[in-house]
Amino acid sequence: MRAYLCCALLCLSMSVQAEEAQAPASLLKPINVAASWRFEQHEGGKGTMAVEGETVTFTAAELDGTDWHVQVYQTGLDLKDGEDYTLTFEAKSPERRAIIIVAGVDDGDYHEIGLHEEVSAVPPEYKKYEYTFRADATAAGKNRIGFVLGTEKGSLTIKSATLIKKPKS
Repeated sequence: MRAYLCCALLCLSMSVQAEEAQAPASLLKPINVAASWRFEQHEGGKGTMAVEGETVTFTAAELDGTDWHVQVYQTGLDLKDGEDYTLTFEAKSPERRAIIIVAGVDDGDYHEIGLHEEVSAVPPEYKKYEYTFRADATAAGKNRIGFVLGTEKGSLTIKSATLIKKPKS
């Protein structure tokens, strides 16, 4: 019986390891860790960030008419030109607020590198979002993905976010 149990546990362990080896790892840092994010407030734009459980909530409290004056990013991403990436996340907003999802370089002119999506009304219950883009004009180790929040006052709660490099076919 003991040998059977050991064999079963070994087989289960090998099966789990094989599944983990097949699933590509997310390039994002844990979303429910405040240090994973850079929350930016410029000029008259003001807001907050709060981590709770497996989620993070960003709130734009004061706006000044320039959307990027409240924004949040994960930085230090090493994206490559010509590679395809898929960003997925679940989001909700009790105010049904608008957001802009962008990928860009985190240096110099901060130009976008292939992802710019506008969502006009994030619903009050979680909705899954998925965007695939081809990276272009990246900067080695200095790319970022995030949310421009200065379009409207209100909160945005995120969970289950991943950024996966798509395999070449």
